[in-house]
Amino acid sequence: MIVYKATNNDMTCTMGQGAFQYQLGAPATAEKSKCGDTGLHACEYVLDCARYYGLGRDHRYFKAKAEGDIAEDGSNTRIACTRLTLLKELTNRDIAKEAMLYMIHHPRRDNWEASNLMVQVKENTAEIRIPDGIAIARGIHPKVSGCDGAHLGLIREEKGKITAAKIFDVDGVYILPGVWYTLEDLAEAERRQQS
Repeated sequence: MIVYKATNNDMTCTMGQGAFQYQLGAPATAEKSKCGDTGLHACEYVLDCARYYGLGRDHRYFKAKAEGDIAEDGSNTRIACTRLTLLKELTNRDIAKEAMLYMIHHPRRDNWEASNLMVQVKENTAEIRIPDGIAIARGIHPKVSGCDGAHLGLIREEKGKITAAKIFDVDGVYILPGVWYTLEDLAEAERRQQS
């Protein structure tokens, strides 16, 4: 199963009594798995990783493959497994994209909202004022705003179904900092860019 793993900057994670060192592309193994207790931990929803390792300079995020004995948490999308391979390191833009894909593929799950220093994922309106931060708005008429360098997302949801989604960056030229964008505003900005 594809999951997401966050680590410290040196690719270590706390594991039981000590720390575990991960390597990109090298499978890590554990004898058994029990969520919150033993095994190698990861999350199905990339933003759930921020509960354990905040998004920012001190941490790194990876797309990973969980195999072997897999135990689920039940309170969020955290899992524990006996074999975990880090496949690809993610940029913050990648994290925004993966978060949106999760919401699109699991529209009825209610655990998608997130809020911390680098991330605002909210119903209807979201705003981020940190460069390289993420803001995603989801709802009937979503609108989003961010500073230069922010990664923004809009997801239109009607009656439990996702009908439109778009990810974009504040570039200071076509997508301006401090401006609130809807899907319609974004389409107009894209038309201006193509002219």
